[in-house]
Amino acid sequence: MRKAIVLFTLLALVIGCAVPAMAYDQTGRLGLGYRFGFHTVMKDPWSLKTMHGGEAKFVVHKNWAIGLTGTYGRTGEAVLDVNTSGLPIYREPTEGEFGAKLYNYILELGPTFNATPDDKWNLFLTAGAGIGYWAVKQGDDVVKLTDLNGNSFDLKDQRFALMIGGGVEYFLINNFSIGGALRYHIFTDVLSGFRDNAAREGFEESLDIHSGLLEGGVQAIAYFGKCKDDDKDGVCNDDDKCPDTPEKCVVDEFGCPIDSDGDGVCDGRDKCPDTPKCATVDLNGCPIDTDKDGVWDGCDKCPDTPTDCKVDADGCPLDSDKDGVWDCRDKCPDTPICCKVDANGCPLDSDNDGVCDGCDKCPGTPAGLAVNTDGCPKDFAYPEKELILREVQFIVNTWTLTEKAKTALAEVAKSLAAFPHVQLEVQGHTDTSGKREWNDTLAQRRAEAVRDNLIANGIEASRLTAKGYGPDKPKYDNATAEGRSQNRRVELVRLND
Repeated sequence: MRKAIVLFTLLALVIGCAVPAMAYDQTGRLGLGYRFGFHTVMKDPWSLKTMHGGEAKFVVHKNWAIGLTGTYGRTGEAVLDVNTSGLPIYREPTEGEFGAKLYNYILELGPTFNATPDDKWNLFLTAGAGIGYWAVKQGDDVVKLTDLNGNSFDLKDQRFALMIGGGVEYFLINNFSIGGALRYHIFTDVLSGFRDNAAREGFEESLDIHSGLLEGGVQAIAYFGKCKDDDKDGVCNDDDKCPDTPEKCVVDEFGCPIDSDGDGVCDGRDKCPDTPKCATVDLNGCPIDTDKDGVWDGCDKCPDTPTDCKVDADGCPLDSDKDGVWDCRDKCPDTPICCKVDANGCPLDSDNDGVCDGCDKCPGTPAGLAVNTDGCPKDFAYPEKELILREVQFIVNTWTLTEKAKTALAEVAKSLAAFPHVQLEVQGHTDTSGKREWNDTLAQRRAEAVRDNLIANGIEASRLTAKGYGPDKPKYDNATAEGRSQNRRVELVRLND
């Protein structure tokens, strides 16, 4: 009895330490197993001895199986004596004495509940009902007794049995497990010959027939057959979280397709398994390159590139001189970066001075003028930002130009004509003497007079504006006569570069 308690404790520890792992569902499979261990009827003097067992079970659901179990075992020896009343008793053999052995044969049918069917360690509970046969044998012969009527009978019987138990199985591979289990078999009086045979009445208590049997040991089970797998992906329907997986797809443990390169075509069907994530693919998982430029659709930032154009890593046509015209269409491939070009990538030169538009700092230079590298006339100084026309004088208190002023403005006009892109403001200024209203009128009229003269000398009116500022922008000291004289001036102010 002590050994049975120790065995039960050890098995309980094994079950308690079981840790879930991977999925090992056996739904739809037939399991055939073998058990080996020890059993005891928990009746002195029958001692603990080895037992063997077999099992056949069909897994109808990952949590449930129905099975047929068989158990065979025998106890240690005991001597059969009679007491003073002539009734049989058992005792342990003395040294050198041989006794009889109690044999047990049990066959039961019942369910098994798998508590962790998806794990490498499967904890289970089991139950069953069937028939238990026992016999006391001396060697190969069943021991005979004589009843109270003097009739002899064999010391054997069959009884209806119930079983409860539990254990753990560890899957070494998907279809094979090892483990351990404890089962307790309860023997009832149903089907017993001692209950129904009057000749044996009075013997039942004296024979001390056992009412139960405890067994514990190790087991090995092999599973055969295939579970139901509608999409043929190798994962049973009950465990398949993706039940409509396309044919040939490689799946994970949950039955869901694996797509290593993330292109939307599962591994197994993907004929191009290392497709870049940005690429658009066909039904075979291979990248599409619609414009045949060597850069996959989806990664191609210029998807309609002509077939004769070389492209960069983004699939866009090369433009080596950065003029906005692709190399494959550029007839002037080495255009300076500042140049404006035509549709063929060739520089534009609107004023035909040899300096292309965009690089030409003096666009519109009149024909025949020699220019420098900036496209500006060599024989004329570029107009200053602010220029006081000191030679331009007026008849006192009027806006009438003197002859000397007209001659000076003719020279100014020649210089401005060489720089047709320059925009100017003609500014009229006065000193602080006199009435403000008159000073404002005088300043405005003198500015207009200079502008009109420049226009008359061939300068485009659109390039010139006239503005009178009166005494508001003095450059010299109005407290002195010389300062006031210098403040009465006309200036040309350049409005653009």
